[in-house]
Amino acid sequence: MRILSSIRERINLVIGTGIAAIVLLGCGLVSILVLAPKQKLEAYQIERMPIMDASAITNAPIGESVLVTGYLAGEPLPDAGDFIAYELEEWIVTPADTSTPDAEPDGDWETIQHTIPNLGLIVGEKPIELLSAAGAKLSGPMHEKLIASNDYAAAEYNGKMLSDGSLRYSGFYAGDLVTVLGKKASTGGVIPDEYYAGDRVAFVESKHSAAKGALIGGICMIGLAPMVLLGGVLAAVFKKR
Repeated sequence: MRILSSIRERINLVIGTGIAAIVLLGCGLVSILVLAPKQKLEAYQIERMPIMDASAITNAPIGESVLVTGYLAGEPLPDAGDFIAYELEEWIVTPADTSTPDAEPDGDWETIQHTIPNLGLIVGEKPIELLSAAGAKLSGPMHEKLIASNDYAAAEYNGKMLSDGSLRYSGFYAGDLVTVLGKKASTGGVIPDEYYAGDRVAFVESKHSAAKGALIGGICMIGLAPMVLLGGVLAAVFKKR
């Protein structure tokens, strides 16, 4: 019976590492074949879009893709300090795996609120209306505000231990320079798809960097997959009874 139990354990170990290797391989292929080309295509499209001012936005056909850079205008939102648009995240701590030596708790940010109201964009002293868009993405080097909790469970964040339930605001203040990618609305304003904290050049560079990161990450995951599988097989073969 002990021999059969040992064989089952070894088989389960190989199956488990095999599944992990397949997941790594799949994620790597998605990064290389989907995510990296998507970011590269977005950078290519943004680079070739015309520089638009308020007049160009006004004259653009309804539904046309637009790219415009200017200074945000709006009022601070309730209970959000100086933020006029923000994403609110909560720090969720996963306890350390007690079966793994030297394991440490892990933390991840989970989005709990995404608030982007109607805003204005000042372009050459002329305002452009930016319509509220719940699905618009906020990106780039934005302002951050961290509110730490007092929970006993904590995980490392930026070199320090941060308690479970801590909150992080990320977003924009009035007067921030932003580049907005979106579509011309029927009302004359813009329906934003993405707000980037910076100018057009920085926006394009961020897309190129994201494409490069996805490509390198995908290659690393594909290279790691056979090593994980090999490690599982060797562990099963040489595992002590």
